[in-house]
Amino acid sequence: MTGAEKMVEKVPGWVERLLIPTLESRVRAVVKEEVGHLEKTMNAKFDAVNTRIDSVEKRMYDRFDAVDARFDGVDARIESLEKQIPMIQDIADLKARLAVVEKRTSG
Repeated sequence: MTGAEKMVEKVPGWVERLLIPTLESRVRAVVKEEVGHLEKTMNAKFDAVNTRIDSVEKRMYDRFDAVDARFDGVDARIESLEKQIPMIQDIADLKARLAVVEKRTSG
């Protein structure tokens, strides 16, 4: 074997020992950088989605509060009417009695 042949056989070994760690380190750095960029992009999009969800939730709660207020108003009206029903019945009874009394006195 000549000196050149021995050199060629040894080249892959020393290339592997010298270049692969450097390449591996560079590849890791590039991947880490890209993953970091993707993570920032995804976080920004998640933040935007969360902001939109918060906005929708606020509008829903505002509408629920408005509906609750309307129901409170309806409840108050119903309670008022319920209180008036006995008075209306009493007035109807009084009118009926008055009609009887008027018949007796006029007839």
